[in-house]
Amino acid sequence: MFKRVISALVLLALSAFCFIACKETAVVFVTACACISFYEMTNCLKKLGKNPLMVIPCVFAVACAAVLYFKQLHTMWLGAVVMLLFLITFVFCMKSKEHKAQDALATLEMMLYPGLAIIGILFVCCLPRKEFGVIFTTGFLSAISCDTFALFGGMAFGKHKLAPTVSPKKTIEGSISGTLVTVGIGVGAWFLFKDYMLVSLLKYIIIVFICTIVSQIGDLSASFIKREAGIKDYGNLIPGHGGMMDRIDSLMMSIPAAYILTELLR
Repeated sequence: MFKRVISALVLLALSAFCFIACKETAVVFVTACACISFYEMTNCLKKLGKNPLMVIPCVFAVACAAVLYFKQLHTMWLGAVVMLLFLITFVFCMKSKEHKAQDALATLEMMLYPGLAIIGILFVCCLPRKEFGVIFTTGFLSAISCDTFALFGGMAFGKHKLAPTVSPKKTIEGSISGTLVTVGIGVGAWFLFKDYMLVSLLKYIIIVFICTIVSQIGDLSASFIKREAGIKDYGNLIPGHGGMMDRIDSLMMSIPAAYILTELLR
């Protein structure tokens, strides 16, 4: 437990510095997280009998970061890069004796998950600082708070399993507890920082509520893949927590969801 707490504090401090310092550090940090996640997902998929090309989604992440950061670059260039990566993937797999069609498809699947989800976080990082601050914090705290209080709620009241074959320790009571407490925290945050908020209180409650649901689905989705692969964690990068994917599985969904919902409800 001590190792887990220390690791969490160090990771939180590093993340806070990168996201608060400037847009450049945030973009570099998220891109690095994306590449680490691709490495972990590659190892996971190998357990399922697939052998994806890790470098392809890494190039995809860097290309997306460049297009989003240098806004003068037309999105047409991103489309061209994606098309080129598609072609390179299939040509390489056709020529290689070690790769099959399923490996090419697995490579492209990684560009969608976790790739597209992490690109959503990159997009938020490139927003104007006020919008970035509100939207990122909403998505981040919705996931972290829900996960934390779902754990405590499950320990105190948990009786009914939420997804027994995917994550046996998660309970319906814990899920409800995490959601309700997080919505309550969201209400308090709205009143505390209402001069900076982008939407009304009612709309913000809706955003936080949906973000907590989406974050839990993101967590369960990543766990579902792990269980199919027969592994406990995606890696051991973060002592006491596992790999990068084990830490950002819910954030990959909640932060982009916070942006989409805010834009829909503004």
